[in-house]
Amino acid sequence: MKERYFVDQRGGCIAVRDRELTDPEYNGLHHDTEGVVKFWEGKRIEKTCPCCGHTNFSHWEVLATDIVKACALCKELNETNPDSNQT
Repeated sequence: MKERYFVDQRGGCIAVRDRELTDPEYNGLHHDTEGVVKFWEGKRIEKTCPCCGHTNFSHWEVLATDIVKACALCKELNETNPDSNQT
């Protein structure tokens, strides 16, 4: 049996989602995605281009502290709500 709550990390963000309220295969993750219990947006990391000096070379990165928080919340929710209709 799969756990009801799971951590979903992608595209510079991370969330705890409820398997009973969402399709785990849904192609997208946002704060308002159905089934999201808690959402953390990553930090935008800007770098200077080594060739020209512009600072438009950037990406999103999930903070390690947010990964720890998401995993802890997920574990807590699964321990207090272990029932799931998924097999």
